[in-house]
Amino acid sequence: MANPFVYGQSILGEAFTDRKQEIDYLFQALQSPARIFLISPRRYGKSSLLQVVRQKLVQEDLLVAYVDLYKIASMNEFADIYASAILNAADTKIEKTVKTILEMLVRLRPKLAIESTGAPSVTLDYSFQSKETWKELEEVYQLPERIARKKANRFVVMFDEFQEASIIGGDILEKQLRAVIQTHTEVSYVFAGSKCHLLYQMVQDEKRPFYHMGEIFPLDKIPEAEMADFVLDRFSQSGYRIEPLIAQYILKEMRNIPYNVQLLCHRLWAQTRDAKVVTSEDVELTIRSLLYTYEAIFGELWDNLTTYQKRLLQAIALTGGKNLFSSETIGRYGLNASSFVSKGLSLLQKKNLVEKHNDHYEFNDIFFEKWVIERK
Repeated sequence: MANPFVYGQSILGEAFTDRKQEIDYLFQALQSPARIFLISPRRYGKSSLLQVVRQKLVQEDLLVAYVDLYKIASMNEFADIYASAILNAADTKIEKTVKTILEMLVRLRPKLAIESTGAPSVTLDYSFQSKETWKELEEVYQLPERIARKKANRFVVMFDEFQEASIIGGDILEKQLRAVIQTHTEVSYVFAGSKCHLLYQMVQDEKRPFYHMGEIFPLDKIPEAEMADFVLDRFSQSGYRIEPLIAQYILKEMRNIPYNVQLLCHRLWAQTRDAKVVTSEDVELTIRSLLYTYEAIFGELWDNLTTYQKRLLQAIALTGGKNLFSSETIGRYGLNASSFVSKGLSLLQKKNLVEKHNDHYEFNDIFFEKWVIERK
């Protein structure tokens, strides 16, 4: 029997749990003109949610393109991947695709290749050395609107990890995208991101191009009761015995973050396969096993931090990330002064190690947090 818990990839089907309200809302909203900023901490299931919504929209015959900016390192790569995603979503035959490229991207001298899957892949011939070339790139951004009008069908574009746009193309890319997107009436957009502080800056800073560009849609944790039912159901359906209190213990240890819960349960399911009984001792042993698995990674990460950053991480881990600016916390952990704490937290956020949640800071990786606690 295959392990019923899935992590490290987009989760669909039975392995995807809950999010019914979020799915219904996005599904309905994106069938009309919409610009939605889906903001979610890492490992909450943002990308899986997008894929589930994407499937439902495609079933309703909408054209949907998904672009993950986290995997893109340059403007050239962004333009190629974006154009390919748009044309693949258009679902045209290869002969028509060639004609579409020639008609709509003529100034960028497109080259077409056919992948092993049969999908077209576009490479554009240009360089970003002049303002004229940047302006020509607007042809790419106009593609979804032009195709939507030509096919008389709504287009939906999903940008994942959209905060990376400023790293890929800087202020010019943001300005160009906004200038084009705000004219589109037949395309709905989702701008999703997991570096929450960066994405909030994009939409709340009046000096940024995407200021007040659309609706902010924060993604919260799945309710504990529903997540616990999911854990119990997945174990019981594969013949395992697990008490509700153990499921609650798993959620507590993993802060009820979907990725963490799936990861721990995946390993727990494998390590209790013979007895098919899950106990609290099994949970503890599995967590220790995972910490051992990541020892080399965490050790290297720790060695590359400054002494002050290490002290600040220990303070976050041992206080739950609360009251970090209080004189008591600063004195106890040797954090010098509140100005040092503020700068240190900013640097840790840039390193993607911690994120602010309401009135406190949390580690982005619960296992790294547990590893740091053990070092104290």
